[in-house]
Formats: sequence, structure tokens, C-alpha cells
Amino acid sequence: MTKFGRRIFYRKTTGEVLLIRGEAQGDVIESTVDDDFGFYPEIKALDREQVGVLQLEYGQHTEDFALAIAYRVDPATQSMLFTFPTDKPDDPVPVPQKPLSDQVAELQQSDLDNKEAIAGLIQIVMEQSNVT
Repeated sequence: MTKFGRRIFYRKTTGEVLLIRGEAQGDVIESTVDDDFGFYPEIKALDREQVGVLQLEYGQHTEDFALAIAYRVDPATQSMLFTFPTDKPDDPVPVPQKPLSDQVAELQQSDLDNKEAIAGLIQIVMEQSNVT
């Protein structure tokens, strides 16, 4: 079974998303970037040198796209940035941020690092208490 992810076409200078060619699976044939430029009116007339293309894996950032109120591409890193709604009405306009899935992975790694550091400190304290 064939699977392919979203293809994001964006303005290289600003990261503005111009078009998202959706993901698909099953008995499908993936279009090429050239096919997409010839088919989609949103990008057909644009200067290709001004348009960046970001190919995502199948299922990549699915939850982020569903939860976000806006998204764009960071031109410097060529990665997605998402703006998520806030439940605090006094907050200023939310700023774009890394995908939630990336943030969760970073927090999990940080949590693991902290646990290892705590275990190391406990071992040192235990060793010192055995010496005295």
C-alpha cells in the first residue's frame, strides 16, 4: 500500500503557506512537484524560485494541523511552526511555535535526563552515608 505525506508549498521569504497538497494512502500515485505546479491554480502562476517545498512524512504533524489556528514554515530552518489557541483571553496574540509532538519529545527527554541526574545524586548520597 502506498502512503505519502502532505507537501507544503510556501513563500520562501516569509514562510507563508500557499498550498498544502494533502496526504494519501492506498492505491494512489504520488504527484511530482512539477505536476503540482502545473495543476494547482494557487501556485501555477508563481515564480518557482520564490516558492519553497516541504515534504512531510505520512501522518507527520496530523494532530498539530488539527489543533492549530494558523501555521507557517520557518524559512531559516524549513520546518513547520504552528499557532495554537489559548484559553487565556488576556494573553497577547499567540506566537508560532514548534509542533506539539516535537515539544512533547523534548519534554520527555528532559524528564529522562532529570531522572538520571536524580538517580546519580541519590547514589552519591548513599555512598557517602555508607562511608561515615
